[in-house]
Amino acid sequence: MSDTGSTPNSTPAHIKIIKAQAGNNVIGQQITKENNFHFYLHRSRPTAKFSLPAPPPALVGRQHEVDTLLSWLDPTASHQEEDETSSSVVVSALAGMGGVGKTALVASAGRIAHQREWFCAELFVDLRGYTPGAVPLSAGAALDVLLRQMGIAPEEIPAELEERAAFYRSALTELSRNDPRGRPVLVVVDNAQSAEQVRPLLPGPGNHRLVATSRSSLHSLTGAHHIDLDVLTADAAVELVASILKEDDARTRDTEGLRQLAEVCGYLPLALEIVAAQLARTPQLTPARLVQRLKKAASRVDKIHDLSRDASQTRILRAVFDTSLAQLTDDEARVFLLTASSPGPTISTSAAAVLTGLDEDAVEEVLEELVAVHLLQHASEDRWGAHDLLIDYAASHPQPPADRDQALTRLLDYYVTTAHAADTHLKAPPSQEVSNRFARREEALAWLDNEQATLVAAALAAPTLDHTDAAVLLPLLLTKYLDLRRRFGELEQVSRSAQAVAHATDNPNAEAQAWLALGLALVGMRRPEEGGAAFTRARDLFRQTGNTLGEVEALTGLGGARQQARQLDDALEAFTNASNLLGRITDPRSGVPALTGVGLALQSMGRFKEALDALDRAHALLEQTADPYGEAQVLSCRGLTLLGMSRFEHAIKSLTRAQELFQRTGDAHAEAQTWVLLGTALNQANRPKEAIDAFTHARELFQRTEDTQGEAQAWAGLAEALRKTGQTEEAVKAADHVRDLLGQEEGAALGAPELAALGMSQLASGEFTEAVDTLTRARTLFRQTTDARGEAEACAGLGTALIGAGRGEDAAEAFTRAQELFQQAGDIQSEAQAWSGLAAALGQANRPEEALKAVTRAQELFQQIGDTKGEAEAWAGMGLTLLGSGRIIKALKAFVRARQLRRQSQK
Repeated sequence: MSDTGSTPNSTPAHIKIIKAQAGNNVIGQQITKENNFHFYLHRSRPTAKFSLPAPPPALVGRQHEVDTLLSWLDPTASHQEEDETSSSVVVSALAGMGGVGKTALVASAGRIAHQREWFCAELFVDLRGYTPGAVPLSAGAALDVLLRQMGIAPEEIPAELEERAAFYRSALTELSRNDPRGRPVLVVVDNAQSAEQVRPLLPGPGNHRLVATSRSSLHSLTGAHHIDLDVLTADAAVELVASILKEDDARTRDTEGLRQLAEVCGYLPLALEIVAAQLARTPQLTPARLVQRLKKAASRVDKIHDLSRDASQTRILRAVFDTSLAQLTDDEARVFLLTASSPGPTISTSAAAVLTGLDEDAVEEVLEELVAVHLLQHASEDRWGAHDLLIDYAASHPQPPADRDQALTRLLDYYVTTAHAADTHLKAPPSQEVSNRFARREEALAWLDNEQATLVAAALAAPTLDHTDAAVLLPLLLTKYLDLRRRFGELEQVSRSAQAVAHATDNPNAEAQAWLALGLALVGMRRPEEGGAAFTRARDLFRQTGNTLGEVEALTGLGGARQQARQLDDALEAFTNASNLLGRITDPRSGVPALTGVGLALQSMGRFKEALDALDRAHALLEQTADPYGEAQVLSCRGLTLLGMSRFEHAIKSLTRAQELFQRTGDAHAEAQTWVLLGTALNQANRPKEAIDAFTHARELFQRTEDTQGEAQAWAGLAEALRKTGQTEEAVKAADHVRDLLGQEEGAALGAPELAALGMSQLASGEFTEAVDTLTRARTLFRQTTDARGEAEACAGLGTALIGAGRGEDAAEAFTRAQELFQQAGDIQSEAQAWSGLAAALGQANRPEEALKAVTRAQELFQQIGDTKGEAEAWAGMGLTLLGSGRIIKALKAFVRARQLRRQSQK
């Protein structure tokens, strides 16, 4: 209220004294002069009309929220959603978990509003709804605080809540009326426990603004604007910690250390401020060392507290969280402590019901209430989670629910049972009976997709929860799924955990299964040597326990690891050993992968006819049972073999069927690999437009399955197909993608196939010097791993790059080696292409007679396999060679023959 005026004893005769009232409540004496100017004459009392707390020195990462709040606070702004009955009162509610920075945000916005002179008074009251060690303020007590700030004498404040609220609204009106500019009042109600505390403090008419903060959502405040404040972004969190340290502190430049520190603090502003103060207090303490301490602590929450001796409870994180827990009912507190401390980042409603022993409807209502008070987060439609520090708080709570161990056991049992039901759908062929827990395979996959992170966490937590069965069974039940989804890092984690538990509990068969799963993970991550060692351990344990089927699977896995390492003789031996055991197992499907592996190894060695024989045997086994996935594997390998034999149309037929089956069985990665093979076959069959479509499908699927190197191979094939259709610019762009994907890594870190793909993309972009270097390294790696076919292809690409670099003699050497290797492999078409390349290299080296012999041999081979287009290119090459040696008539005849063959190939 205004303190302007003279004392009552000196009142002039022409001034009338009346009592100002709000309803029946006298709020002071009003002096009315002849010019109608109003002011007060009751005894002067101190006021605190600008009582907002000081804002932080710098508010980091909250600009959007500040701007939003200011737009609501601005008394000159139009708020169209308000109706006439609201009298332009605007209420804003900020909600968020403890320590998220609600008060700091309001104080910062209030300071800006003060600088803009929007309000004639800025009142503040802390309702102490969540203040550690404090009793929450009642609405009546809060009104008392606000009225005293306005200068109202205690004895003039009504006792009853409704009268006091009316008196308060009148006082706000008078403050605004007495302001020369008629400005409204800003009221900040901080730390509210509930909407009931806030509702009596709502201003009356007069364009006033009220801002309330709470850990509860306050959504029952009708018409209020709401901001749910989340934690900071990673960058903002780092900036906040750095801003608290001195500018010349070298640790402010340790961005990675500060980023890790921000992460272990969950990007929560209060936690960040506390750890920043710990750094400032100890100059020699590095962020990395503090991160270590926090990670090793039994409870991270207990470690995050202000180290000052006189530190307030509000600077002790556990005390801050305790106040939130104290507001809950016993049932709500139990559900929070159980769900927040359960394994995994989120939990489904069904799993929460199992965990808590409540029915789904009942537990859902409690979970919704916990979300409303910002102790839990509604991660998605049917999933619930908590902030990392609240998870730590719940897990380390000194008074956990009495039945927590039994509850967690129930939960792990539920995960094992349901994962087993889902696994039957993934492993079984269409004719085999599966669990009725899921209606179909797609439903089982959807459940696994939703639960994946939680199931992995549960599998890793099971040993510490003394649930041995879940510790072993859950990882094994997840193996097929994690392999299918290419989650190899998670598969490695759970497999190692299962192996350790199985070994400790003397369960050799389970341990063998765990080694088998670990081998799959390691090969999936392109670590074939480690994968081979894991498969060998599995083989030995299966042999020890007399598990022949397991031994077949381990040997097949070992063959795959050796194949990936390009140790083809060892791969063939392992696959053959596996196939030799097939007579001792009853399930014919189990032999399909071994025989397919034999075919794959033989194909890689250029022994195509033997490979087809092995694949025919595999296909014969499939006739005894319906197994679309096994059929897809056999057909894919068959298509690859036919491709090597230059039987392109037959290869296309096999690969097309394989792609359809992989798509039907949901293996996106295997489908992508098959699209690449199909694109290659279409390219070789002079159907480049269809090849473009195939490589595009492959690229998209590799992106979806997060296989960077596979995606690079798809782009490389696409570049070649685009070149064949004359789309040169698009081909260069595709080749650029290969370099972007593979060139991000050091060349030494890439395997031979990846180096070859990178080299071919460099070749496509005309970077001949770079291509020569990359393809030379690829050739060397292929040679070291005795991969003759890979070496042959690398040599052919290298020859082309050397011609581009003007090094004809070196190119001739590379093409000669390629021709020899393709001839040994029986790949007539590739041999013919190598002869054509050799002719071009010899021509560049001014060796025309040898060039003519080479191009003649290429022409003969193309004719032998019926490759009209290849034969045409060979005749054109011959014409160029003859023209260069001055034999013009013969050159013209060669060009004519080339044109005839080109027309023939286009029919």
